[in-house]
Amino acid sequence: MNQSQAKPATIDMLQRFVDQGYVSEQQRDQLISAKNGGLRSLIDNGLVPERAFADAVSAAYQVAQIAADQLPDEVVDGCLKLSAFLVEHEALPISLAGGVLRVAVSDPSDDFILQVLRSKLKCQVEPVVALRSDLLEALAQVYPDQHSIDAIIGAIDLPDDLDSDSVLVRDLHRLIQRAVSSSASDIHFEPIESRLRVRFRVHGMLRNIHSFSAEQADQVVARLKLMSKLDVTERRQAQNGRFKFPADGRMIDLRVSTLPLHDGESIVLRLLEFGLSQRSLQGLGFSQDVASSMQQAISAQQGLVLITGPTGSGKSTTLYALLNQLNRAELKLISIEDPVELNIAGINQIQVDEEYGVSFSAALKTVLRQDPDVIMVGEIRDTETAQLAAQAALTGHLVLATLHTPSAASAVTRLKDLGLPDYLVSSTLKAVLAQRLLRMVCQNCLNADSSASCLSCAGVKYSGRTTIAECLPAAAFLGEVSESVLSTRLLNGVSLLDDAQRLIASGETDQAEVFRALGFQTEPIQTEPIQTEPIQVEPIQAEPSH
Repeated sequence: MNQSQAKPATIDMLQRFVDQGYVSEQQRDQLISAKNGGLRSLIDNGLVPERAFADAVSAAYQVAQIAADQLPDEVVDGCLKLSAFLVEHEALPISLAGGVLRVAVSDPSDDFILQVLRSKLKCQVEPVVALRSDLLEALAQVYPDQHSIDAIIGAIDLPDDLDSDSVLVRDLHRLIQRAVSSSASDIHFEPIESRLRVRFRVHGMLRNIHSFSAEQADQVVARLKLMSKLDVTERRQAQNGRFKFPADGRMIDLRVSTLPLHDGESIVLRLLEFGLSQRSLQGLGFSQDVASSMQQAISAQQGLVLITGPTGSGKSTTLYALLNQLNRAELKLISIEDPVELNIAGINQIQVDEEYGVSFSAALKTVLRQDPDVIMVGEIRDTETAQLAAQAALTGHLVLATLHTPSAASAVTRLKDLGLPDYLVSSTLKAVLAQRLLRMVCQNCLNADSSASCLSCAGVKYSGRTTIAECLPAAAFLGEVSESVLSTRLLNGVSLLDDAQRLIASGETDQAEVFRALGFQTEPIQTEPIQTEPIQVEPIQAEPSH
């Protein structure tokens, strides 16, 4: 429709978005002339937040809004035959009574959907507005057979005159929405053979999700770079960027990394979940004893608190949770990160940039002149950083940092390897926490004969993750601080394996998952000692040398 045909409500609403700074005048004019459903691209392209869009269309078209808990969880009579159409056009029937069908949509300006429903069901249609993320989640629950990945990827038709690569915009945005709904931490785009493979990392494990053709690969990469404000023409050097994306009623932060390969470019999107950093330690899965010990450690006005574990074990999330507990008006907090994962109000965050001389050690020297109370060092990597962190902890600062070591006791060995003497280690350390993330057994399909159709875990038998940990409290560092001695001084004598056994006993995880995360087999928990016969081993006869 052209401007003369556009509804006054549409024009007024778009002008409101221009006044609010969401949309440019050029984008407004393109949308006014777009065909039915064009307004929805405001959400697809991340131009307008979901909530602001829903409030605006509800007021402009005088249509009621509906909350997520008011959406149905079962099919309305007579609507099953239209499931493919409903999923494709994102419309969810709520009730059919008295010849009136109430249907939830995200964009009530799209007359086409309402006309089709009137024609097919021979009834009046009353639209209500829902947040698009709530609508998509409810559609997936009510019509699961229509939510294969192919159906999901092909569900939206955007106006071609709004964006020349609208199909790719649709595909990419639906993939990101799907990743958020699946609790994925990363999205991988990788050139492989004659296609661009897409994989999600869900609860630490990669899953094949989709693939783009070779003809689409360059366009996909270019689109992701545009969204991240990266140089589209640069294909020989790695680049880093980020962008925000509206999903599930909130804005998701995505960190983007590109890597040139011999046959194209690999792109990884890291989905950053701000909500996790606001949880308490017990909310992250730590036992009450560990949470109390760490709370006591960060309550000190000075000292060094270390979080250890391999990449992907949740160290950064734990650090952010600790920082949030310390984020008070009377304290100055400064963090040195590579990269800055989440922007948190009240914390002065520094991005490490080796190219410009901003290393952990260089930044730490400057930070000490900023009169901080609490310093977070993203990772202690070298001798200089270790010595500066220890000296800062010794001179009246609380320092939180991470190390890549497999256990709490081995963190002390690592500090010694970096040149810290025993007296400095014992006098500065307030706590060392080693942690891992374990997938939890899916409770929905635990007792079922088959988990293949389970919507909660997508057939992998695990849903969600929790934390196991071992902790060395401040008292452990009195006296000798060798690794062998410290391994006997763990809080309550609980090691990582002991904490994992607790979760196995409660049915929250299983031995296979513990073996995957810790790298060794756990023994079944026995209620009584079992007597075993000694195993007789035959001596191996050496072969004669030739």
